[in-house]
Amino acid sequence: MAFPIKFMSLQKTELEYEVAIRGETPGDTVQELRKQIAKCGRSTLFPSEDILVSPFDVQDDLDGITEVVEKVNSLLDSKPLIKSTLLRAHNLVHHLYHRLNRIACEDKEQKEAYDRCVALFRVCTDRVNSLNVVTVTDPLFSNSSNVPVVAATSSMPVNVTVTCEANEANKLSKLKYDGSSCVRAFIERVSEFCLAKNISSSKVLHNGTEIFTGGALHWFRSVKEQVTSWDDLVVLLKQDFGQADYDYRLVNEIKSRTQGETENIIIYLSVMSGLFSRLTRPLPEEEKLEILLHNIRPCYTSTLSSVSEIKSIEQLKMLCRNYESIQSRLSHFKEPPRATADTLAPEFAYSGSSSKPKPNFGNNTNFNNNKPNYNRFSQNQQYNRSFTQHNNINNNNSKTKPNYVDAITPSTSKTRYCPRCRVDTHNLRQCTASKDILVCFGCGRKNVKAPDCPDCNKNNKPSQKN
Repeated sequence: MAFPIKFMSLQKTELEYEVAIRGETPGDTVQELRKQIAKCGRSTLFPSEDILVSPFDVQDDLDGITEVVEKVNSLLDSKPLIKSTLLRAHNLVHHLYHRLNRIACEDKEQKEAYDRCVALFRVCTDRVNSLNVVTVTDPLFSNSSNVPVVAATSSMPVNVTVTCEANEANKLSKLKYDGSSCVRAFIERVSEFCLAKNISSSKVLHNGTEIFTGGALHWFRSVKEQVTSWDDLVVLLKQDFGQADYDYRLVNEIKSRTQGETENIIIYLSVMSGLFSRLTRPLPEEEKLEILLHNIRPCYTSTLSSVSEIKSIEQLKMLCRNYESIQSRLSHFKEPPRATADTLAPEFAYSGSSSKPKPNFGNNTNFNNNKPNYNRFSQNQQYNRSFTQHNNINNNNSKTKPNYVDAITPSTSKTRYCPRCRVDTHNLRQCTASKDILVCFGCGRKNVKAPDCPDCNKNNKPSQKN
């Protein structure tokens, strides 16, 4: 063991950790903990190098490491510094080394805290290794000052590089294959994962029992003695889990894979590139281009027809991308704004004719006008009478012929008209004119109400019977 731990010199908190990572429930006293660690901490049973993953929370583990670092610094600061104290500091440094190797950080914040703990560990290691016979005094050698005192782990390097192999094992455990899914997709995923996480292919092969599950695990156990590298295992994976007519069937899927309605040209070409890469025998570029030209959406036809010949997939992507950009600009186009009172340069504003017809209210938009439009009210009365008659006819027809539908659908909203102002810009409820001025709501005569109006009552006066 490169970094041996003397468990009997550890304190209660370190003993609880060493017992817990070996699957035991820590005892309540130091004596019970030492019995437990003596039972399961033997090098032949649970050596520290073989325990790769910590069962504790990452933050709890980092807090415990910080506490142990403080203990080491306290021991080194003690005066006088004797040999037994230095040996105990060495033992705690070895405990920290194995404890750091078992932490698997999951996010950036944990990784930063882990790096800080590693930096503290290196500082402690440098302090321990820098101590020599001059700074260490021991009562056992007080009468013979010329006898050198050698540190127990003086061969420990000053600059210790901590490589957390537990992180790699934890990362690789996310890759799973049971033999039922596409083996080529699994191989591609492993290749991308190792490249992104900077993991060697030999690590993948060594952790095969963590990656393969189900029937694929039985297969891996039967062939692992035959392979010496991950590349050799890939050949066997394609041979045993691949389909004999894979290329033939995949080519048919490629030819039937058209562009979706909501799929832009960049995403579609990327998907097709992934399909082309899965083929064992790659297709020529001319054949790929022909498939893409047949499978893209017909909306690109007008743009592609302007080019005499499309020679590459890159050219096809550029043309279709330009078409999508133009369509995007068209969908966001807005008509020019009209000049307003706040416009700084109204002479440059657009002054074309409006598409919406402007309402024509004539000269009767104000009650103070000397010539009110009486014809408008009579026209409205005539319209109301004709409208009522029209509805009555429709109601009678609906009783006899229910299957017929009137082609004219009158508006359900009421026509706005103010009998006081003689205008149709507002109704009587919305009228703001003075209510002290009397107006006949029937004919518009001033200074008289409708019940007392001689003109309206003359027309409605009943005829005398002979």
